[in-house]
Amino acid sequence: MIRWTAPVRHFMRTAQADTEICGEEVKARDWLYLSYKAANLDPKVFEDPLRFDIERSNADRNVSFGYGIHFCLGAQLARNELRRLFAHLLPRIETIELAGDPTTMKTTFVGGHKTLPIRYTLTPA
Repeated sequence: MIRWTAPVRHFMRTAQADTEICGEEVKARDWLYLSYKAANLDPKVFEDPLRFDIERSNADRNVSFGYGIHFCLGAQLARNELRRLFAHLLPRIETIELAGDPTTMKTTFVGGHKTLPIRYTLTPA
């Protein structure tokens, strides 16, 4: 699911040396715009990238937590929190549906949902 809602939207980086990326020449000191959202929806990586599929075989190829030396230090904590939440919540949910239009934060760097109105019923405890 994090592939759809990467908390970091983008980063700017400066090339340290002349190189080539996907056939494009990049000179030392050029600025590079790294779009995490675009990378997570790359059809070269994810077949049918706009399809929501929690069983996607290569879901771990997302870059929502960064990559390499810029990998998020809190990634394991975030994953553990989500596992625990869903392990407790999913067995109890009887029904769930959208109860309005979701909205996202208006920001240029770190983003996420501002509202996600839902209506649900739980099974008896």
